[in-house]
Amino acid sequence: MMLEKTKKIYNKMSIASKAALWFTICGFVQKGISFITVPIFTRLLTTEQYGVVSIFYSWESIFIIFCTLNLFSGVFNNGMIKYENDRDGFLSSMQGLVSTLTLCMLLLYLLFFKKLSLWIEIRRVLIIVMFMEILANSAFSFWSAKQRFEFKYRNMVILTLVVSVLSPLVAAVSVINTPNKFGADVRIISSACIVIVFYGIIYIINYIKGKNFFSKKYWIYALKFNIPLVPHYLSTLILSQSDRIMISKMIGMAEAGIYGLSHNLAMILNILTTSINNAFAPWIYQRLKEEKYRDISSVCNKLFLFVAVALAFMMAFSPEVISILAPSEYYDAVYVIPPLAISLYFMFMYQIFANVEFYFEKNKFIMLASIFSAGFNVFLNYIFIKELGYIAAGYTTLVCYVILGISHYIFSDKVAKKCIKDNIHLFDIKIVIGISCILMIFGLIMLLLYKNLLLRYGLILIMCMIFFIKRKDIYKFIVSIRR
Repeated sequence: MMLEKTKKIYNKMSIASKAALWFTICGFVQKGISFITVPIFTRLLTTEQYGVVSIFYSWESIFIIFCTLNLFSGVFNNGMIKYENDRDGFLSSMQGLVSTLTLCMLLLYLLFFKKLSLWIEIRRVLIIVMFMEILANSAFSFWSAKQRFEFKYRNMVILTLVVSVLSPLVAAVSVINTPNKFGADVRIISSACIVIVFYGIIYIINYIKGKNFFSKKYWIYALKFNIPLVPHYLSTLILSQSDRIMISKMIGMAEAGIYGLSHNLAMILNILTTSINNAFAPWIYQRLKEEKYRDISSVCNKLFLFVAVALAFMMAFSPEVISILAPSEYYDAVYVIPPLAISLYFMFMYQIFANVEFYFEKNKFIMLASIFSAGFNVFLNYIFIKELGYIAAGYTTLVCYVILGISHYIFSDKVAKKCIKDNIHLFDIKIVIGISCILMIFGLIMLLLYKNLLLRYGLILIMCMIFFIKRKDIYKFIVSIRR
């Protein structure tokens, strides 16, 4: 009965809503399966090796900025609207630009290998694999972004499932059958090979369909749009990754591995928030284009509440999740979960607000907020990690994301007032502040109750009872989001 009812609701959903639902599912599958395999790798690898893997992906995130300029993020969405009659040509041209930039970055790395290796502390073979993986991932990112705009999801679901299952599976089997001292290298290389092979096929298909490696018009448009955003992308990356790198430098690789686990656990909900934003960004663009401004506020309020509730449950169960994911030496990571989880709420908030700034191409505001927050984060990390240990990094991250979220609301509101004729607020700030305050209070309560199992389970039971009593309202709420 329930299955038939759900099927009827799904069939009545618009193609845009179905696409948004499946893109969100794809995001969970893509990262979720890797997350589920964390207990395997935390037991196959030492804390130092797990730290090496964590630091590798932190550096890869930084190199992605310089190799791709994040073209598949900012300018690509605008290009899908601006050049809607030549989307394949625009996509293949962007891929050509990324290929050129990646090759240049690889050559620069090889020229200055000795100096860079002293700072990066990753072997040359792994860096070469990293560049290949960046190129393959960028092809998939362009292709999947285009799928979102055209509300096509079937092929993306299939490819995501295949890569998401094979990548950690091959990595785990490879590590098990390799001498322990090579565990970190094998974990990285085997996983990357799956990405390179499957997304490499997408790389070729993009060129076959677009037939356009170089377009002066597209390249100039993209560079003019995204180069000013590089400080923003780099700053947000520093904000999310600098803590692990600084912990490894200031305390040790083992502590970076423990913090990396808590970061990975918190980031599981980042899959949800990023997937929601990626799915709803085209919808927000369309509403702004059609001047249906009031729709944005009502939908975003529901999204903020939905994300906050999901984060609250994650904080409530984090001790149990940590104990499942890793041995006892990782347990202290639980005390970093609440500040990192609340940081995700403010990260989601700024992503939603920034869509308005991106749409009206007001990139200067985005850059200023990000640079300040990242710089302040490094400053706080330098002071408090040294004095209070790696747990302090979670709280410095929270402070800076709060600043980033507030800044983007102020900037998006100014942009809306300047670019929209009607004097209208796109977001209901009172509701946003209310949800934020409740979530932070809940996080503090969880920190106090982690050692009191009875009280914490009592609070969880109350939450579940409220959800059961309000289940019909929650069901209507979810249906309203889908519509």
